[in-house]
Amino acid sequence: MHDTPARAALRQMGFLREVDGRAWLELSTSGTAAAPRTVRRSLASWEESFDHVSRLTGTVESDRVLVPAPPSGSMFAFAHAHAAHVGAGVVALARWSLRDAEEALASCTVAHVTPAMLTGLLERDLGALRTVVCAGAALPDTVRQRAHEAGIEVVDYYGAAELSFVAMRVGARLDPFPEVDVDLRDGVIWVRSPWLADGYAPGQSGPFTRDAEGWATVGDRGRVDDDLGLIVLGRGDDTVTTGGATVLCADVETAVLTFPAVTAAVAIGTPHAALGELLEVVVTGVLPHDIDELRSHTAALVSRTHIPRRWHAWSELPLTAAGKIDRAEVRRRLVTARTTEAGQ
Repeated sequence: MHDTPARAALRQMGFLREVDGRAWLELSTSGTAAAPRTVRRSLASWEESFDHVSRLTGTVESDRVLVPAPPSGSMFAFAHAHAAHVGAGVVALARWSLRDAEEALASCTVAHVTPAMLTGLLERDLGALRTVVCAGAALPDTVRQRAHEAGIEVVDYYGAAELSFVAMRVGARLDPFPEVDVDLRDGVIWVRSPWLADGYAPGQSGPFTRDAEGWATVGDRGRVDDDLGLIVLGRGDDTVTTGGATVLCADVETAVLTFPAVTAAVAIGTPHAALGELLEVVVTGVLPHDIDELRSHTAALVSRTHIPRRWHAWSELPLTAAGKIDRAEVRRRLVTARTTEAGQ
């Protein structure tokens, strides 16, 4: 098999498997599951998408690319491999750090980040940064607007370790990635494309499901808007049962994020003796005296059972090594704070 810079990069990161002339990739998921799963995919399912990504993001050989966290999951591993394919230089951080990322942006023109990472970076000196490639379809409009005002082009996308790229936004609409077909079945997003993974490692299971016609899903829900294109509503596997009602955290977060000042939001269930769980929400970008207005705004968009009982305005949210909101840590802090309050 002819070696390429991208394959060499994937081999160096430990994701390329080669046995008896066969080669494939094995990568970990980086979602909210307690135990990450290993996803198997063909080399072609990544390599043949590289040129599409280059065109849509404008990444070229003269760029210097910031990869701000270890390539433990598919998002940052892909960023390394794509940069190698293009021939661009890479600045790779050993762990996510706003200070280190700000220093790297003195020379980096492109950065691959999560929405939470981008929110933090917009408070810092953006240096030479020209383009942000942002994973996750729930980028608040306020963050997108702030990036635009700073002269930064944001190319955000929706995908999953099992599906690779599904839809990418260059401008106002989140439209299907090249060569991808998207279908909504009872509100669940199904995908058919050359970029799908083969499945999980032997002995593992997960949400990745295929049908006989080659369509696949990981259970994410969505809808299509005439102006905005695909709107991703979340997987719905993070639920809170409170007072006998089942609440999808993604539904609450989607409503809260429409409040103009909110830059990030996470809905969490914490233990409660009478209700089973207490629905709480933590936001950034909002001052404490705006919480009442935010609560009223949210109440107009969701059913009564979906209105959080407790609201918190934090300066920032804790992140996982993959740059996603660390829901377990948020929950721990909320429980600790309530226990402390009760003991006073």
